[in-house]
Amino acid sequence: MKKFFLFKRNDISLSSTSVSDTGEGLDVLAVPTDSLAFLTAETGSVTIVFNDASIYEENNLLDGESFKKTSVSVSCEDGKESDLIESILKFISSEKTKSSIMRFDAVLGTSTLEGAKVSQTTDLVSRVNKFPVNRSSQEVSTRTFIGGTSGTAFGTGNEVSDIDFGEGNKPFIDYNESGLGQSGGNVNAWTNSGSGGATYNASGIVGTIPLDTSTGRLNNGLATSAADIGTTASVTIPAASFENDFTFYCVIGRSESDIKQSVNVGPVAQGVNTLFPLQANENNALFVKIRDGKGPGYKVKTTRPIITTDKTAYVFIVRRDIKSNIFFHDNTGSVVGFVPAVTSGSFGRTDELLALTSIGNGQSVKFLGNVARFGVIGKDIGTASASRLALDLSKKYTPTT
Repeated sequence: MKKFFLFKRNDISLSSTSVSDTGEGLDVLAVPTDSLAFLTAETGSVTIVFNDASIYEENNLLDGESFKKTSVSVSCEDGKESDLIESILKFISSEKTKSSIMRFDAVLGTSTLEGAKVSQTTDLVSRVNKFPVNRSSQEVSTRTFIGGTSGTAFGTGNEVSDIDFGEGNKPFIDYNESGLGQSGGNVNAWTNSGSGGATYNASGIVGTIPLDTSTGRLNNGLATSAADIGTTASVTIPAASFENDFTFYCVIGRSESDIKQSVNVGPVAQGVNTLFPLQANENNALFVKIRDGKGPGYKVKTTRPIITTDKTAYVFIVRRDIKSNIFFHDNTGSVVGFVPAVTSGSFGRTDELLALTSIGNGQSVKFLGNVARFGVIGKDIGTASASRLALDLSKKYTPTT
């Protein structure tokens, strides 16, 4: 009797995907037990690794790169790691099992094996890798032979200020810390590093915006310099419009003392149809609002508290897919909010033109925070790529002290 592993992290949804380097979006995975390569463990977790369970039949890699095998990490009680491994091996080798399926279900919180702990999504992480890794650094690599030059060392050409967005995902506008211009310690311009080029350089400054170079948790909350935008200041940007799907991202810093004084960050992007990815309420839970300029719009509470002193650098990614569904990712790369498509009627529509005109203030709800990065990709890059982008941004901008 052929036996199988079945891993269920979430119910299938519009954010589900068939491949993921981070595990986000890979909600259901089934693999035959005879593909088992090995089992290993660390405190509170067992990792199951498989042969011949990837999406590619052949690979063209650069020197020093390899694809990681497909793997699944399953949580267990501390000290019970070896017991869970032994239970898995007994299930595979036994000819008397009642079922041919070894099930790990984080939705129902149940497992065929008693030693597994799958009571929540984070207890079960499956990875079918889309990209190889550099064996020395263990970092994901998107380098390629095609389009490489001696200057890029076979790079993709899609890296912008230390973030590799991947083939076809280069942002149209990208304002990052390296493009901040200053005079007398105050921001006087912000250069666009995206594919839109100099046409979208920002030079209109409303109010005074200090260039905050004091990094760290006690200062600007970030690992880099940032534009310290107060409640009466903003950066005017050349009008950028996105009609269909898009991916919006930003990185905001708040010091520990700033967060203790107020968890409300406010809307970072202003325009005809305004994105509100950053408005927190007094209970420390982030609310997300999409407005079409004609009504109150939608309000969606995320699955976990966002604005807390546990971290001071915040990554927010908002995706609209081709069907006008809207998804929200945080620092972890997880999908933490969802607005279903509304494409008719006069209120709360999610298919309206996104027209951005400024970073910072200009409406009744005011923004307050240190902006290190702000950009828009003119397409929905999907769950897996957005998850990777969130993790890469978090890694770069999170301060170590």
